[in-house]
Amino acid sequence: MITRLAKVFFAFAFIVTVSSCDRKSCTNVVCPAGQACNNGQCFCPDGYEGTDCQTLSYQKYVGLFGNVSESCNPNAPFLTNTFNITWNGSYNNQIQINGLMGNNCYNIIAIIRTDNNNMGNILEIPQQNCGASTISGQGTYDAVNRRVNLQLYYNDGFSSYQCNTTLY
Repeated sequence: MITRLAKVFFAFAFIVTVSSCDRKSCTNVVCPAGQACNNGQCFCPDGYEGTDCQTLSYQKYVGLFGNVSESCNPNAPFLTNTFNITWNGSYNNQIQINGLMGNNCYNIIAIIRTDNNNMGNILEIPQQNCGASTISGQGTYDAVNRRVNLQLYYNDGFSSYQCNTTLY
C-alpha cells in the first residue's frame, strides 16, 4: 500500500513539475515580417538586426581596421600587427577578416549570428585553411568600444595556438 502511494505521489509530482516548466512555444506567436520564432521569441535572421530586422549587420564590421591586441597560449611565432574587415557582397551574414596570424591569413570568413538582443554581435569562424595552417574560432562585437573580441584557434600541423585577439 505504501509503495503504491509513493508511486502515485511521485507520478503526481512529476506531472506537476513538467506542466509547470516554462516551455515557450511559437504556436501563438506572430513575428513581424523578416523575423522567425524560436522558443516563443522573435529573432532576425543571421546578418540582420534591429527591431524591424532592416539593418544589415555586416555594415558595422566593414571598415574596421587598424590595431590588434593578441595573446596566445603557448606563445605563437607570429604577431598580428594590423587587420581590416571587408564584405565580398555575396552574403549578408558573412564578412572577411584580413591580416590574422601575423598578417599571413587573408579572406578569413566570419559568419555573423544574431544574439538574444536581435543584434548581429556574434561571430563564428568555421575551420578554414590559411596557407598550410588552419584557423577557427568565435567572437563578439563590442558596440560601446567598436571592437571585435575573438577567441582564435590556429593549427600549423606541428603546433596549436589558442589566441585571445582584439581588433580595434
